[in-house]
Amino acid sequence: MEALAGKRIRPLTALSPDLAQNEQGLRLTEQSLASHDSLQTWKQMLDSVRKYRQFIVRTTVVGAALAGLAGLLMQPSYMATAQLTVDVRQLGAADASGAASTTAAPSPGAEESVIDTHVTVLLSDAYLRRLLPALRALDDARPAARAGSRSWTQGLRAGLGNTWSATKRLMIGEPDPGEALASLKRGLKVGQERRSKIISVTFVAPDPQRAADVANIVAKSYVDELVRQRQGDTEQVLNSLATQSARIQQDLATAEEQLNASRISPASASRDSALEWRVTTLAQQFETLLRRQEQTAKSMIVQPDVSLLAAASPPDGSASLHPLLIVPPAAIALALLACFLAVVFNRFDRTLHTEIEAADVLHIPCAGLLPAIPPGPTEPPQYVLEQPASPYSRTIRSILVSILASDSVLSRSQRIVLVSSSVGGEGKTTLAWSLGLYAARLGWRTLLLDFGQIRRRPGDKSADLLSVLSHGRPLADAVQHIQESGIDYLPAVSSDGSQLLLLANSKVSPLLRQLSEIYDFVIIDGPSLQESPEARLLTGWADHVLFAVHCGSTSREMAQAALHQLAQTEHFNPGRTTRFSSVLTRAEPSQPAGPGWHIKLLLIPQLLATLYQRSRAAITWWTQPRAANDRIRAAQVKPARRSWFARH
Repeated sequence: MEALAGKRIRPLTALSPDLAQNEQGLRLTEQSLASHDSLQTWKQMLDSVRKYRQFIVRTTVVGAALAGLAGLLMQPSYMATAQLTVDVRQLGAADASGAASTTAAPSPGAEESVIDTHVTVLLSDAYLRRLLPALRALDDARPAARAGSRSWTQGLRAGLGNTWSATKRLMIGEPDPGEALASLKRGLKVGQERRSKIISVTFVAPDPQRAADVANIVAKSYVDELVRQRQGDTEQVLNSLATQSARIQQDLATAEEQLNASRISPASASRDSALEWRVTTLAQQFETLLRRQEQTAKSMIVQPDVSLLAAASPPDGSASLHPLLIVPPAAIALALLACFLAVVFNRFDRTLHTEIEAADVLHIPCAGLLPAIPPGPTEPPQYVLEQPASPYSRTIRSILVSILASDSVLSRSQRIVLVSSSVGGEGKTTLAWSLGLYAARLGWRTLLLDFGQIRRRPGDKSADLLSVLSHGRPLADAVQHIQESGIDYLPAVSSDGSQLLLLANSKVSPLLRQLSEIYDFVIIDGPSLQESPEARLLTGWADHVLFAVHCGSTSREMAQAALHQLAQTEHFNPGRTTRFSSVLTRAEPSQPAGPGWHIKLLLIPQLLATLYQRSRAAITWWTQPRAANDRIRAAQVKPARRSWFARH
C-alpha cells in the first residue's frame, strides 16, 4: 500500500544496520579464507619444490644431458628439391585443332586443375610403386661408394642405424614393399610453389646425395613417363590415321575406276554424277587425313607439357635443427615434469623431513635435525670428536643444549636420557654414542647403558647388567671404561634375546638411582619397540626420552604409534617427570646460505679434489695392516675397570 501511495520504502540496510555489517563481515571472511587457501596451496607447492630440489635439479641436468647426447647421435636431415614446370598453354594447343586454339589462353581454373592433377599423380601409390626398383638399386650401390668418405660421427650414426635396422629385421623380418612405399612417402613432398606453374619435388633423407638422387628420380621419371605416354598416344593416332588413309585411298581408286568405266560405256547421267560426287568426297577425306597425319607428326617434336626446370643438387647444410637446440626445451619440459612429480611425491609422502613437521605430527618438541655422517675412514661415534666443526657435531651440541635447557636448576646434576626408536636402523645407537662421547669431552661423568645388544654371544663370560642383577656380581666388574674417550660402558644383554626378565627386575630402579648419583650423565641406548616391546619400561626411569626418527624413511603413523606406546608407560613412575623430544636422524646435510647450485657447478674442480682426497683416505684405511686395524679397534673400546666408583 505504501508503494501505491507513493511512499518510498527504506532498504533493509537502513532498517537493520547490524545485519548489513554482519553480511559484509561474512563476505570479507570468505574472501580472506579464499585468499588463505590459495596462499596455502602456493606454499605447499613451494615446499614440495624446496624439499625435492635435488631431485628436480638432477632430473633436469641428467635429462638435458641425455637429450643433448641423443641429439648428437641422431642423424641430420637433408632436403633436396627438384622443380618441374607445367606448360598449360601448350597442352591446350596440342589437344585443339586449328590455329585459333593455339593462341587461346586457358582459364585460371583450368590451370589449377591441370597442376593439381600432376601433383596428385606424383604422390599416387601406383606411380611411386613403379619407382621402388630404381630406388632399391640406388640404395644397394650407395654404401660401397660412400664408405670411405665418412667422418667418425657419421660412421657412428651409420653404425647405430645399421644396428637398429638389423635388429628390426631380426625381430620383424624383411621389410615388405608396403613399408618401403610408406618410407618413401614420409620423406617426399610435392606441391605447387605459391600460385605459379612450378611444381617442387622435395625429398628429405639423412644423406644429402640420396636426397638429391631420389628427388631427381621422382621428377625425371615423371617427365620421361609423360613423354613416353604422349609418344605412345601419338603413334597410336598415326597408326589409326594411316589405316584410315589406306582404306580411303583404296576406296578412292575403286571409285575412279568405276567412274572411268562408266564414261566409256553408255550409262545414265545420274549414275555418272553419283560416281563423280563419291570420288570428290573420298579425295577430300584423303586430303584431310593426310593433313591430320602431318599435324600429329609435328606434335611429337613439340616439347611436352611438363618439363624439368631444375634438377636437385646435394644440399650443403642440414635442414634439421642443431642437436644442441633441443637441450633448452628438453630441460624446461623435464624441470616442469620434475616439479609436478615433486608435488605428487610430497602429496603422498607420509614421512617426516623437517623439525616443524616432526613437532606438528608427533606433538613433542624436535631437538634437532641430525645430518647423515659422510662415508669415510672415521667410525660414526668418533666423528663427533674428530670433526667438531661439522654440521653433525653442531646438531649434537644443540641436542645437549636442549636437554640442559629443559631441566630445572635443582636437577641439573643428575640426568638419565633414553634414546629409543620405533624400528631398527633409525640411527639411535649412533645418536646415543655421539651424545655420550661429547658429554665426556665436556668433562661430565658419562655412562652408556647399552640395551641394543639383544643376545649374548656364545662363550661370553664377561659381566653385564644381567649378571649384576641376577647373580650379584659387583657393578664395577660390569662397567667398562674407554680410556681414550673417557666414557664408561655397561652392556645389558640376555641369553634368550628377551629383555623382559631384565627390565622387570625389582633391582633395576635402585641400580639406576645409584648410577644417577655416580654419573652426571646416564645415556640408555634402548632397543627399538618393534624388536623389544618391553623397552617401554625404560621410559619410567628416564628424565629425558629422545625418540629417533629416520628422516624421510619412517612413516608418520609408525612414529606416532611408537611414541604413544612410550607415553603410556610414563605413569609407571609417578614421581618422575619424563620429557619427550624427537630427533630426525640421517637427514641430508643442509646447505648454508650462499650461491645457488648453478654457481656451485662452477666449483666442480674443487669438488673433484675433495672427492679424491676422501677416496684416497678411505683406500689408505682399508689397506692398512691388520695389526694397525686391531690397534685402532682396541683404542676405540678398551675395557678398563671402574673410573668413578673409587670416589663413591
